[in-house]
Amino acid sequence: MQPEQTVSEMALEVLERQAKALAERSGRPLEEALVEVLKTEPGGQLSELAEGPHRNEKARRWQAALLEERVEQRLPKGCPDRRP
Repeated sequence: MQPEQTVSEMALEVLERQAKALAERSGRPLEEALVEVLKTEPGGQLSELAEGPHRNEKARRWQAALLEERVEQRLPKGCPDRRP
């Protein structure tokens, strides 16, 4: 991940890396490998992320907000907030 990379750029980079790896392993053309990657659940999720409402956010900011949201979801109800 690059410092100023957007969520969309990050997701597309991962999809491209996965497609290249599949193309190398299988001997398929890159375009065909990308189609196969997009058919997987993680590939579909990355595609949705690349096109979704957070696509233009900076990836670092989005990841930090996502982490904070996940921590809050896991804290028991009534537990004091541990943020500074």
